[in-house]
Amino acid sequence: MVELSELSYYRYCRITVLKEDKKQESSKMETNEIRAVIKYLCRKGMPRKEIYEDMVDTLREDYTVKKWVAAFKLGRISTEDKHRPGRPVESVTQENIDKIHDLVMLDRRMTVRQIEETLGIPKTTVDRIMREHLGLRKLSARWVPKLLTPDQKAVRRKLSSDNLALFKANPE
Repeated sequence: MVELSELSYYRYCRITVLKEDKKQESSKMETNEIRAVIKYLCRKGMPRKEIYEDMVDTLREDYTVKKWVAAFKLGRISTEDKHRPGRPVESVTQENIDKIHDLVMLDRRMTVRQIEETLGIPKTTVDRIMREHLGLRKLSARWVPKLLTPDQKAVRRKLSSDNLALFKANPE
């Protein structure tokens, strides 16, 4: 029986995983998972260049291995990004989505600019929340849903059948 060295066994496992991953193309590694692999290989004493080549061979993508190997060698433990001060990159939060939804439901004729002024959120963000997260669009100066929710469809179906029944009972 042929014995595999630790590195050969690692490559054998990697090839096996690659074959399985090709079947599931949607299985991309999360950033923290990639950093954890870099940390593991760094702790095993694998040189930075080999880690980089291995990551590119395995994942078919280029990653900043140099920076993370240096950080782990200096004693960094966490694979999470450190908190950075300053304004958040994006102000699309569930809280803002709920606030915008409440405002629009109170007054459907409210403009994006009025919502921007009321909440202090950039106009582009308000517009993105309205269209992508709430599924609304401007129609005849009112915000209306693009698609009806299942509850709304059921209510409309019931009202329509009630109206049809009334019409059949008394056509005049």
